[in-house]
Amino acid sequence: MSYTVLAVGDDYKERWDEFVKQHGADGGLLQSWGWGDFQKALDLKIVRLAALDGHGELVAVAQLIRHDLPFEYNYLYCPRGPVTNQLKIDSNNFFIDGVKKICGNEKSFLLRMDPAWLVGAESRLTAAGLRKSDVEVQPKCSLIVDISPDEQVIAAGMKQKTRYNIGLAQRHKISVRVSTEIQDIEIFWQLTKETAGRDGFKPHAKDHYKKLFEVLSRDGTVKLLIAEYDNKAIAVSMVSFFGKTATYLHGASSDLYREVMAPYLLQWHGIIEAKRVGCERYDFGGVNGQTFTNKRWHGITRFKTGFSPSTPPYEWIGNFEAVLNPVVYSMYKFAKQIRG
Repeated sequence: MSYTVLAVGDDYKERWDEFVKQHGADGGLLQSWGWGDFQKALDLKIVRLAALDGHGELVAVAQLIRHDLPFEYNYLYCPRGPVTNQLKIDSNNFFIDGVKKICGNEKSFLLRMDPAWLVGAESRLTAAGLRKSDVEVQPKCSLIVDISPDEQVIAAGMKQKTRYNIGLAQRHKISVRVSTEIQDIEIFWQLTKETAGRDGFKPHAKDHYKKLFEVLSRDGTVKLLIAEYDNKAIAVSMVSFFGKTATYLHGASSDLYREVMAPYLLQWHGIIEAKRVGCERYDFGGVNGQTFTNKRWHGITRFKTGFSPSTPPYEWIGNFEAVLNPVVYSMYKFAKQIRG
């Protein structure tokens, strides 16, 4: 079988999204057309590469984000991609070769890919000349839960403490509203700053979240869930709904009223909203697993796994890279070490 690899434009949008919904093991959000448009809104260049078989059918796609560095250097990153139909291709080499050609056109010194492929599929990339990176960009392990059963069945599968905390929040009569209104990003931002100060992490810039929400809330792909108590917004989560998968992207909560357990109720309402719009899976995002552990993630892993303790996390192969200009790559690594 012969294949054609080409950069595609807006006329491929619908075909592209249907393909990644069907073949993206994580749901395909980061390879969706809308996610690329969000990256464009951040003033990043996007290259969308597609492979077609002899019948014109899509068999692989890769959405590449160009990250520019000083002195006109850049690298290309393919988040949770490429997405492939492995039943239609025997090898990924021809497609990766096409991606590398794009890297040459862009004068990129490095290519990074971390596809949503389970551990055991590493050879699909190593056979094409990529190697395991020493850094991870996306979560190495993700908790993705089947939410197709009835709500009662889902609740029955939770840890008792999780069910109790959801009930506690309900007894406190916390209200949860779902929003696609851009003005509500201010609520999200204020609570994110509060959470970052409490938990000691550095959030993205406000403009990052604002543009994400502006671009992806237009068609309901991303929504805010806002928990309100005592006439105050005390917790918020940002959730995407793409294809059959809902994904918990970001969350934040106030230092006030932590005893009423609003974050538990928000996740439960995220699941309810996901079921309402036809999703069958809920991705809680990164957790500790067998192939990756971060001691700072112990608390969030305990929180997330309480919603489905019998579900093992998806263990992805992680970030791979191809060094295309070793001299520039060495300079890049040295600069990163100096910055710490």
